Amino acid sequence: MDDYIGLDVSMKETAVSTRRGGQRVWRGKCPSDPKLIADLIRKRAPSVKRVVFETGPLSVWFYHA
Repeated sequence: MDDYIGLDVSMKETAVSTRRGGQRVWRGKCPSDPKLIADLIRKRAPSVKRVVFETGPLSVWFYHA
C-alpha cells in the first residue's frame, strides 16, 4: 500500500504526517533540514508515493533540496 506524506514547514521545525489507505499512521516533527526530513521519510514511509508541503517562502528551497 502506498504512503502519502504531508509536511507543514516552518523555520525551526517541520511537522510530518504519514497516511496509508486514508488513515494516519504516524505524526511527528523534525528540524527543518531537507536531509533530516528525507531520512525521516525513508524511515517512516519507505514506499512513499507522494510528498506534499504547504506553499510559502521555504517551498522553493525544500523542493530543490
